[in-house]
Amino acid sequence: MDPTVLTAMIGAGGAIAGGAVVGPVVAHLLGRRVRTAQANQQEAHAEQLRADADRIRQDIYQEITQDLRAELQQVRGALQDARQSLATTSAEAERLRQRVVALESRIAQLELTEQHLSAELRATQTERDQLRISLAGRDATITALTAQIGDLKAQLAGLQSPAPHA
Repeated sequence: MDPTVLTAMIGAGGAIAGGAVVGPVVAHLLGRRVRTAQANQQEAHAEQLRADADRIRQDIYQEITQDLRAELQQVRGALQDARQSLATTSAEAERLRQRVVALESRIAQLELTEQHLSAELRATQTERDQLRISLAGRDATITALTAQIGDLKAQLAGLQSPAPHA
């Protein structure tokens, strides 16, 4: 209640009661009630402010919690995607490693085959060269023998033909 109104009421009460003592006593009692009511009202208002602050804190907490949960869900999704990508990449890397090992093994095998074939080629070329030398020697022998046969045929023909006797 407004203090001016209370004072007016107290003054009116004093005039009605007709005594000088009643007015100040009533004013004191009413003032005390007003102060108590104001204190109660202030306490209720403070309690309401505390409740509002608690509600606002709770709302902020819930909003932050929801935001964090949404962010956490996104991070989990990104982590899952990264894990899948890593698994795929790891599998591809392992497949490529195995392919490299197989190719290196094949290269080593081909190098051995090449060394073997090179040695075989050198041996064959050496044998060919020896056979050519032998063939050339035989050709020379054949040519010499053919020439001897020709000479012998000529001598034989000379012996078989009647020679004019002198």
